[in-house]
Amino acid sequence: MTQEVAILGGLFSAFLWGSWTVLLKKLGNYPLDAFILGLYLIAFVCVWIIALLALGEELLSEITQVWRERPPVIVFALIAGGTFVIGVRITLTVLSAVGLSVTAPIQTFMSLILGTSLAALVGGTPATLAPPDLMIACLLLFAAAMTTVWARIYRDRSLFDGAAIALRDVATATNRRLLAKNILLIAPASAIITAYPIGLAYSLRTPANDYGLTPLTCMTAFATGSLIGALLTSGAVLTARRQWSLLLHAGWAMHRYSLISAVAHYGGNIINAFATGALTAAVSWPISTTSHLWTYLWGLATGEFKGAPRRSFILLSVGGALYLAGVLYLRWALLRSA
Repeated sequence: MTQEVAILGGLFSAFLWGSWTVLLKKLGNYPLDAFILGLYLIAFVCVWIIALLALGEELLSEITQVWRERPPVIVFALIAGGTFVIGVRITLTVLSAVGLSVTAPIQTFMSLILGTSLAALVGGTPATLAPPDLMIACLLLFAAAMTTVWARIYRDRSLFDGAAIALRDVATATNRRLLAKNILLIAPASAIITAYPIGLAYSLRTPANDYGLTPLTCMTAFATGSLIGALLTSGAVLTARRQWSLLLHAGWAMHRYSLISAVAHYGGNIINAFATGALTAAVSWPISTTSHLWTYLWGLATGEFKGAPRRSFILLSVGGALYLAGVLYLRWALLRSA
């Protein structure tokens, strides 16, 4: 896979990642943990079917060979797959409570700084990419994220001022404590999610790592770990709240959201794994932060920005341009030293 195709693949995976979370608004009173468990169960089945159809006996042969020669590669993939699910669950909980404007800045900062740094440390970077260039690209992507966040803030302020000025006086200490609690939750959750790029950096075969798994095989390990992680977290919550019946008897009306999300989530993971195999996780992971732009654009398409001031739309456009600039700078940096 060429670097150009890999970058396009990374952007498409980000589109998928930034799209499935909009389905949270469709859940209503359906438990979030039931949705999450259904998502990762379906993802597990789909990934294994795709891998078996594509690789056949080679899939099990590769797993067996790697397990005999380098068992930590598989173990690390399983742990990474299970760990990042915990971060996803916390993030979705906070996202449902306080919205993207609060979660996006912290998530993006942790992803770009911590995720990229650790991925580069564990899995290396392309020989043609200088560390300062990677840093500049990350700064551009972070600036893009902050710009889109400000677009949402201006939108919220405009609608708040225009339709609900009186609500300002209703704000209580309880609401402020709830906001502070969720902000404190999103930071460790964002750090936990970086288990995904770190796991890819260690367990996936890339130009800087000749001893990892091929993309589809690596994703079967990740999907297996994700299902285990979902059972240990969301499954435990459903058990404690005695809500298993809501999952088991939900019917197609709710399971379809888990299905669509599973295809987008792990479909994006598979595409991202192939892109990472050509670029390394230190390059593909920053590209994945463009997912936040798609989340905002879906909000735009569904009317969330209806009535927003002109400044919001300008900031969204500037944010999109900065995202593009960050990705193009990465590509230029890879070519410059080649």
